[in-house]
Amino acid sequence: MSAQQLSDLAEQRLRIGRTDGGQVALVNAALVDRGVTSTATTGAVTLSWKPYAADARYTIVRGETPIATTKPGQATFKDTTATAGTSHQYRIVPELKGDTSTARTWGLTVAVPKVNRGETETAAVQRTATTQAANAKAAASTTLTWTTFIPQKYTTQPIPKACKYSGSKYVYGGDNRGFDWESSRYRTSASAVINWKSRKVEGYTSVSATHVYKKSNKKQVAKKTASGKGMKVKKLGAGSGYAAIRMVTHATNPFCGGVAKVKGAIDGALTFHITRGGWEIRSGNHRRMPNHEIYIYNGGRVTYVYKNKYANAACLVGAALCDLKNLTGYYGKYK
Repeated sequence: MSAQQLSDLAEQRLRIGRTDGGQVALVNAALVDRGVTSTATTGAVTLSWKPYAADARYTIVRGETPIATTKPGQATFKDTTATAGTSHQYRIVPELKGDTSTARTWGLTVAVPKVNRGETETAAVQRTATTQAANAKAAASTTLTWTTFIPQKYTTQPIPKACKYSGSKYVYGGDNRGFDWESSRYRTSASAVINWKSRKVEGYTSVSATHVYKKSNKKQVAKKTASGKGMKVKKLGAGSGYAAIRMVTHATNPFCGGVAKVKGAIDGALTFHITRGGWEIRSGNHRRMPNHEIYIYNGGRVTYVYKNKYANAACLVGAALCDLKNLTGYYGKYK
């Protein structure tokens, strides 16, 4: 490899290594400071990470499909179904239990080598490494994320008989966090990843499970996840250096029937105009429960677009009890 190729590999924290069995492999150490690495051979991808607890379990997601859940304490996973000659997007998602203050969700892209005719395995790994490094350097991307979260560890349901579990005997689980883009705890999350070279926008959405506990001893009595059908990320258009994105965040409390048959919900929508230099919310609003945060990851730095603390816990029970916050007109530049 040339000096420039070696420099590109070092910049992207990629290197050529070997597995314990001696097979040549492409090692991605971009997240090594977080305790996460990937090792890709022509037949498999191995992920390893530092768990947040000794008995922690993780779900491995490839693309948008969960492919495995680890045993308690397991901190490595080997994907033998990875497709050679392609790049896979992986997420390592913690199954939260107990003290989750140090839990994190990790995501990484893994290029899987493929041996072409007349090529050695070592040459195939080197070619894949240099291609991935060059692409990563050229294909700059920007990620827009909108999350909602309940800041308390537990919260009560304030309207009698509006939900299946109400009154003084029960509490609902919160996310026990403040405004923190690194936190993996949320009620809803929507992200748009913009690739400036291809002008492609990839959308990801997620809704976390709702937990109900006995107030007296905090023993869990029920768990249910609201439908994520109302969550949307859509590209409205894109050109040289800009993208227009529509985001909708929507999830009801799955244990609540609402007030006067009108369900409460985490609810909001916005139209976002984003460029390589800054952003503007062209239109949008949201119900003022729970906390909302919008931020952009660009060029290795995070810039907060918007933060809002919740107004009324009743918002999650009945929409009629919850006012709207206008998002139109927020704009700025990256840090």
